[in-house]
Amino acid sequence: MREWLRKLRNEKGLTMKDMGEKLGISESYYCAIENGDRQKKMDMMIASGLATIFEISVLSIVTYEEQWKN
Repeated sequence: MREWLRKLRNEKGLTMKDMGEKLGISESYYCAIENGDRQKKMDMMIASGLATIFEISVLSIVTYEEQWKN
């Protein structure tokens, strides 16, 4: 589970449905990303979208992903 992603989402007060809409994907697909079932190697389109939503750099997303994998 990507706890870092859940934490950032909750800090912004967003639901999984909100995230799916903002990223242009279904709520269930977003849920699978957050749970670590999909996008095991996160693509740049998703990383860029998350960076925009959370107002952080793509590098921060990459760093969170590296820490999550370890």
